[in-house]
Amino acid sequence: MSGDQFDERDEAPTIEVRVFRRGQLVHQELCESEAEAAAVVDAWAELDGVECEVDDLSVRHRLGDVAEPEPAELRDEEYADALEATEAEGRARRYE
Repeated sequence: MSGDQFDERDEAPTIEVRVFRRGQLVHQELCESEAEAAAVVDAWAELDGVECEVDDLSVRHRLGDVAEPEPAELRDEEYADALEATEAEGRARRYE
């Protein structure tokens, strides 16, 4: 399997269940299916004062999904002009 191919069998659990009691996290579990997550929530829901949060973590960025910025390439004379302008601006601010 190359970096661009995707095999669902190699996926990590993609649903996270967090259980809170009186505002404090008391349990956290990763589940592989909605049915498994529902079972975890059902088990904890039997207790009073418990709140469950469920998040789908399946949205993942793969190689090539996110564009990486490329640095601007300046020609030598453009670089020198930009550097000179920046330095001149810095000198002007010191004397204000």
